[in-house]
This record gives sequence, C-alpha cells and structure tokens, in this order.
Amino acid sequence: MEIFRNRIYFILLICLSIHTYGQDYKDFTLEESRKFHREFKNSMFIGGGEMSRYVYIHYSEFFPHTVITREDTIRELPIHLRKEVSNHLVTIDSQKKALHDYVYNSPTDGVIIIHKGQIVFEEYPRMLPTDKHIYFSVSKTFVSTLIAILEDRGMIDVSKPIEHYMPELKNSGWEGIPIIDILDMSSGIDCREKEEGAYYDPETCFQKFMAGFGFPNLENALENPVELLKTMKKYELNGKKMDYTSVNTWLLGWLIERVSGKSVSDMMATEIWQKMGAESDALMLTGTQAHAATPLGINSNLRDLGRFGLLFTPSGKQAPYDIISDNYLEKIQHGGRPEIYANGYWPNLFKDKTVIKHNTYQWDHITQEGDFFKAGIGGQGLYISPSRDLVIAFFGTHDETMTENLMPMIARQLTISGLFDE
Repeated sequence: MEIFRNRIYFILLICLSIHTYGQDYKDFTLEESRKFHREFKNSMFIGGGEMSRYVYIHYSEFFPHTVITREDTIRELPIHLRKEVSNHLVTIDSQKKALHDYVYNSPTDGVIIIHKGQIVFEEYPRMLPTDKHIYFSVSKTFVSTLIAILEDRGMIDVSKPIEHYMPELKNSGWEGIPIIDILDMSSGIDCREKEEGAYYDPETCFQKFMAGFGFPNLENALENPVELLKTMKKYELNGKKMDYTSVNTWLLGWLIERVSGKSVSDMMATEIWQKMGAESDALMLTGTQAHAATPLGINSNLRDLGRFGLLFTPSGKQAPYDIISDNYLEKIQHGGRPEIYANGYWPNLFKDKTVIKHNTYQWDHITQEGDFFKAGIGGQGLYISPSRDLVIAFFGTHDETMTENLMPMIARQLTISGLFDE
C-alpha cells in the first residue's frame, strides 16, 4: 500500500509540474530529434545552441550509461511559490530585470529554489520538468560526498597519500599526494584542464583522459584509462594552489570503488540517491571498461538535484534524510585552505565583492558565512546556504555564441537579497 501511495504521489507530482511550470515550452519534435542524430559529432558535446541543448537532455541516446536507481519512497517537496521571488529585480550589466524575465530570456534551461524545504520558485523555459539534464561538473560534489561518507565510517583517511589505497600508483606522479589535495584540486598533476589545447588538441593529457569517456576523440581512448593515470607527472608541488582538472575527480571515483568494492554508480544509488528520496532514476555516463564518468556524467531531473542540495540544509538534514554528517558540513564550511584558492586561477563566478574564503571537497566557492557553490560547464549550478536553509539549482546550455547563463551571479544576488533571511 505504501509503495502504491508513493507511485500515485509521483504521478500527481509530475502532472502538477508539467501543468504549472511547463508554460509555453514544447519538447523537440521527432523531425528535430532525427536531424540532431544525423548531424551529431562527439566534438559538439559542448558546442552550444540547439544541438547541445538536445544532447544535454538526451545524453542516454548518444553515450553509454548506467542507471542510478531510486527507491519507492519519494521525498515530498511542498510547493509554496512566492511572487516576490519571481518578481525580484536582479542586476545584469547595471540593468534591473525580474528574475522570471531573466530566466526566460537567457540560456537557462531550468531553475528551482527551495527555501525551508519548500519550492518557492521553479521554472522550465527550455526543458521539461521530467527531462534528465546533464550535470557536468556539478557531478563532482556527489563524488566528494561519497568520500566523506567513507571517511565517516573510517574506511578512508584523506591525510594519507593516494598510494596507501592504490599501490599501483607508486613511482608515478601521484605518489606522495594526500587525498585531501586531490579533493581540493591541488594535486599539482600535469593533466591540466586549462592548458592550451586542452579542449581540442587530441595529444594533450586532458584530451586523452576525456577520450576514455567516449568524447570528443574516441579513437584516442585507451583500452584501460587507469593506465593513463600511471603515466602522469607532477608539474608543481601538491597542496600549493587550486588548479582545476577533472582527472582528480576521476581518481577519487576509482578510490571509492577500491575501498568499497562497489561501482561508483551503485554507491551513489545506495548511499545518496535512494536515501535522499529521489523521485526518478538518474543516469551516469560511462566510458571504456565501464568506468564511470564521475567528473561530469550524472543526468537527472532538476528537482532531484534540489533534493541533493537539501541534504546540506537544516530542513533537509532531518531523519530519515540525515545523510550528511555534521563533520562533513564542518569540513566544507571551515576546513578549506584559503591560500590554495588565493593562489589558484579560479574566478569569482558571483562577479561581485563576495569574499570567497576557500574551495574544498570539489566545491568551487565557500563564502565567509558558510555558503557553498558548485558550477558545471554550459550553465549548471548548485548553490547552498545552510544558514538561510536555502538551495538554488539550475541547468543551462551555451547559446550559439558559447555564452553561458549568469545564474551563479544571480543565485548569489538572490541569497543576499533578504528574501530568505526569515
């Protein structure tokens, strides 16, 4: 009976979402779908425009994937839409614009704002509420959360060097690097995401790494991408600065599998997705030898990304959803190293005078008041303010000029606007 009630609730939830929030958006036609399939090339996965948007919400049609399964118990998200949030004026290039108007006139696919456990704003200008959208780098926070869960169980000590758990990395560039430096994007490993040619030169380390996930140069993929890790060298001392590269996250995924004996997808399903009360299965992009694309590969609907964010807030950390330990939250908010962020290249995506205190555990920005944010290429993002009991999650797609939405900046403006202080 409980399973039946939850399924009925899920059906009603989806119907309400489509009726209330779908507005004038219509899904791609069959003709458009076939056209995109005919014209698709792997190198276009972040090329911008309608092709990219189609791929971003239909990734499973183009790339291998595994399923991150949900359970029958769904966490309810009460709807309490607030006009003052929708009409709030945000500042864009010195111009004022209502939040609703910006969302519908920008390369934003969907936005959800959850305050005190209730949905107060939700719009889908360029996707359906049921679409499973690619997270890109927002996926990284699920990896770090699994590391934290294993830490809490005494199965991982992040102060130990990576070869303590993976002896095959001895005599490689990874030897001697503590896991915390890998978590904080300060490994100093020479497979840099920001080096010249990283996104288009098939001979760079980063492109060879990405080829292991099937794009954009599948012909250069190693049969076993783990072998590529063994060849990597340091270009500078670890623990000195934030130098963002997805290779760090992939290694953390391998660490999770080594310690747990389970696939990353299974760990995400049993330790996070099912326990947080997801309403739909998620997908994980996989590459050669079924290695999960942990740095970028999660796909889900927007509400379930919001449910993940809720786990870090006061209203969301209540039983039976108390997955995030106080210890992990303390590490995010207060355990980072400001000098690593200060010495790195990472820009302030809020584009204001907000003081970014540090980065840590794959989160890009942690502010003075303990808010934290993670961005993904193309316009994905997750902003969490535990002190305000607030979650802002969004999806996007580059437009034809490769312009992303400004939702990171807008999320920060909304957070400090006073709308959510009570």
